[in-house]
Amino acid sequence: MNVRTRLSEALAASNDILEYVISLNPHDFQRLRNPTMRKVMPPRISLGRIANMVGISQQEFIDKMNELAGLPREDANGGSAEAALPDAGKERPEWLRDVDEHSIHWVDVTPLDAKLEDPMPPINIAVNTSKPGEIVGIQHQWEPQPLYDIWSGRGFKFWSQQIEPDLWHIFVYRPQD
Repeated sequence: MNVRTRLSEALAASNDILEYVISLNPHDFQRLRNPTMRKVMPPRISLGRIANMVGISQQEFIDKMNELAGLPREDANGGSAEAALPDAGKERPEWLRDVDEHSIHWVDVTPLDAKLEDPMPPINIAVNTSKPGEIVGIQHQWEPQPLYDIWSGRGFKFWSQQIEPDLWHIFVYRPQD
């Protein structure tokens, strides 16, 4: 396994991996106990992203995954440094600086979060139907780091802000060009 391996592949390799991943960040990963979420969430997230989310080195995480799966140690990135992953950045971006947050189309997935259900469908609908120059706001109980990989690959810009321990505001901007 390496940083590009999907969690779904790792879970198929060993039953111990599920409990280990949940133990690293129960707040974000307890949803994996829900059979529906265990079906839809793992194919969306790479092992490199999980390491980033829990704040441990990618190599340390990959070593543990391979150990739990009974596989030999593997270089997490094929000899390179830690894989750089898209992130939301610390500073409020320029495209969001003068925007009235009340004028933004908001999607509140916190009721789905509370029931440990899949927030992706309403998020995808809002982001995918946004027009160039528009910003979508998302209220979520978690920082949706796996979505950063998807949005970055599609050319969207994004920024997240933790409002309360269980409330994040995520802004997704579809550039004009």
